[in-house]
Amino acid sequence: MRHEQEILGSLESYSIEPAERLGQHFLIDERVIEGLSVSVIAGTKVIEVGSGIGHVTEALAQRAGSVIGIEIDKRFQPILESIQERDPKIKFIFGDALRVQFDSLIGRDEEAQVVANLPFHITEPFMYRLIDLPIANAVLMLGNNVAREFQESETNMGFGKLSLLGQTFFDSRVLAHVPREAFYPQPRTDAVIMEFDPKDKREVQASPADYVFTYLFRKAGKYGLVVNDMKQALIEASQRGGSSDLSKRESHRRDRSNAKRELRQLLGEYNGSRDISVFSNGNRGRGGAIVSQSQALDIIGKMGIPESVLGKPFFRLDNQDIRNLAAAVRGYYSR
Repeated sequence: MRHEQEILGSLESYSIEPAERLGQHFLIDERVIEGLSVSVIAGTKVIEVGSGIGHVTEALAQRAGSVIGIEIDKRFQPILESIQERDPKIKFIFGDALRVQFDSLIGRDEEAQVVANLPFHITEPFMYRLIDLPIANAVLMLGNNVAREFQESETNMGFGKLSLLGQTFFDSRVLAHVPREAFYPQPRTDAVIMEFDPKDKREVQASPADYVFTYLFRKAGKYGLVVNDMKQALIEASQRGGSSDLSKRESHRRDRSNAKRELRQLLGEYNGSRDISVFSNGNRGRGGAIVSQSQALDIIGKMGIPESVLGKPFFRLDNQDIRNLAAAVRGYYSR
């Protein structure tokens, strides 16, 4: 792995200035780069978003079976192509990560991870891309404020659609805090490394609240009203069994556990006395047999969701609407 001066020298030799419009902030701290490398499950395929000059890509490749780097800025193409030529485990795609078909990069029964130092402003649309993607986990570098939003309760003003999306589809945890000095150029805020483990289908189906929210998110962008989508979600939830294939996650549990333990040790030392907090989601609720539309509407009525929320399409809900919706649904199932 290259040290700070080598990284800055590479940028200078190719006359590349970081693009503010793309939110480019390059990791220059060797310890953080090593920490990201440790997060890789040995032998897995890693999809890296925001390869830049490829120094993190090379670090990831030390443990990965292969790495596919995605980079939108073609100024880095000569650097990345030279890396690709000397390391057959690495391949680069030049394009917008919000448009790349991630599922086409993952073979059937192939273990894959996503690792990204995301421009903070694309976090929400990027998280939508991870929904239902067959990955073991995603390890993301996020701004402090964005990371905090993932952990907010629906009773707090910081809770919004990003909070609900993350808590519905993933079990998330903070792995480490990263100071702004670890980047070039320095961002306005410190950063956080977070891990997102996709929830098993069986886990989601066992939680009526989560099942309702997954249905609403998958319908996002369509014009069905929340009340109608919730009604259909409740009906479908009652008709589904609880079985699902857990083999993908179970088969690599030991490798992930070891990688997490090693990463926490490395980055815990890096952060000194700071605690590395762990945040797990997985609200459980009680459900009932729903056999008709009228029964589903009766349950929705008992939740106490404001009519102003029920009468809108989900994608048009603002953060206050989202807080009202989440509090009502979760509250009903936690009674």
